[in-house]
Amino acid sequence: MKVKVTKLPKSEVEIEGELETEVFESYFATALKKIGENFELDGFRKGKIPESVLISKVPEIRILEKMAELVLAEHYPKILEGEKIDAISRPEISITKLARKNPLGFKIKTAVLPKIKLPDYKDIAKKIIAQIVPEEKGEINEAPTPEGVGAPTASVGEKTRLKIIEKIMDNSEMELPEILVEIELDKILYRMESDITQMGLKFEDYLKHLNKTIEDLRKEFKTDAEKKAKLSLILNEISKVEKIIADEEEVAKEVAKILEHYKDADPERARMHAENVLTNEKIFVFLESQ
Repeated sequence: MKVKVTKLPKSEVEIEGELETEVFESYFATALKKIGENFELDGFRKGKIPESVLISKVPEIRILEKMAELVLAEHYPKILEGEKIDAISRPEISITKLARKNPLGFKIKTAVLPKIKLPDYKDIAKKIIAQIVPEEKGEINEAPTPEGVGAPTASVGEKTRLKIIEKIMDNSEMELPEILVEIELDKILYRMESDITQMGLKFEDYLKHLNKTIEDLRKEFKTDAEKKAKLSLILNEISKVEKIIADEEEVAKEVAKILEHYKDADPERARMHAENVLTNEKIFVFLESQ
């Protein structure tokens, strides 16, 4: 298989390639069978239409499109592995060549995990903590701790944690994938809507009161979303470099608490949340020990 990978702005890549004729053609029977499972034709039971009848009744382009769908579903992960691409979004696929007895031509665009150039985060943490006067140690600000920063330890206050992470963020270099910013925006608006609903108000009425649309809010919160996305990537990178992972026993306890409090919570999502929170806490404890 011929593949060419082109780097695009905002941490995206375009994969252009051709899949050999023999490989593409080998999916004809499977594609036809898949179509036949739901194809309706008078005189035949669904899923029981003979292949010869299907070939005469199903438009060739529909069979070709199903072949392309099946072959790329199997080979796309192999392409990512072979080209060492860390994809983080759903692929945008366009077919450039689609015909029987021919190679399958395609282009795939996807966001990838960016390369992150971290500053000397240990030195940053050490210098900031060294500036704390004794009476400031142990302070705990009553304002809610920003997501991802974690709860302060007994020796370092929330304001100090924020100083450390903001300094690290300011001196880090990366191309921020747009998809991660959009995900953070979705989270911000979801939490806002949940809060408004819990107050007994309709979110639509709240927006009318503000004289704003969802798009207006997305623009307003974009900078916050970019910071959250950048923070998440930086903490993830530090955890990889320093091999910091959450304690399995602590994760299990945290998941149990979440599932007890939120009966309808998805166990897998609860586990991911617990691992993320506990790992981030260990990262900050590590930074504070410098």
